Amino acid sequence: MSSIVKLSSPQSASSDSTSGAEPAKPKVDASSALKPQAASDQRAALEKILTDYNVHDDEMTEWVPQMGGLPFDMPFVSPKWMTRTEGKLLDDLASARGLAGLKEFRNIMSNEPRDRGKAFTTADRYYPRVDGNGREIAGADDGHNDAFRHAYFNALLTRSFGSEFAAAFATAHEGTPGNPASKEAMDLYNNEVGRRVAMRNVEALDDELAELIQAALKNGEMVVIDGAGELAFSDEVPVGQTGRAKDSPRGIHRAPPPFEPKR
Repeated sequence: MSSIVKLSSPQSASSDSTSGAEPAKPKVDASSALKPQAASDQRAALEKILTDYNVHDDEMTEWVPQMGGLPFDMPFVSPKWMTRTEGKLLDDLASARGLAGLKEFRNIMSNEPRDRGKAFTTADRYYPRVDGNGREIAGADDGHNDAFRHAYFNALLTRSFGSEFAAAFATAHEGTPGNPASKEAMDLYNNEVGRRVAMRNVEALDDELAELIQAALKNGEMVVIDGAGELAFSDEVPVGQTGRAKDSPRGIHRAPPPFEPKR
């Protein structure tokens, strides 16, 4: 297991105004995620993703905001049902960054219908959940919208709080008991793509990060669930024709990465 990680300072999202140099254009650098070209190699790669990307089941709990071990009311953060590890990480974040840190996290991650965070609103802009006639478009779960959202929130968390916190929280998020193996692998794999994009493009603004993730998704560097309920590379399934994961949880599980906030 990797060593204890620290909560990093927010990464810069703008150029150095004193240097006089033009900011570098962000580039997609995800060569380690490029899918194999041969069909047999693709199947082997997808099976490896299923084997390698999984996490221990966790205990579910209702998280209430705490600071210094004491619960408190926050106008912008309400109690949430989540894994115990997610709750512990949010408590650590509150201790390290205070109310401002929790508010920044909420602005990225909120799934409140009337006040959704940037991960949800941006995913819906690239991959709408409904068509012009109000009919639901497949993909909000286990499809392209889902894949984009996971990669994007990991990129934003990486930039705001560091890759170690992003990895710890995003991995703990998949610890829901009974999570289908392909769904869990899909989310964990796409999470990693998002963190890599952010780490390799530290000067990118929010919209630039979104474009980089969209490029990775269109290039087949991410994974979705196909119409048969199986894992597939993201460019192999047309948008709106994805399915839902139907397989059982995998027997092999790994613990989420450890995390200790820097105070």
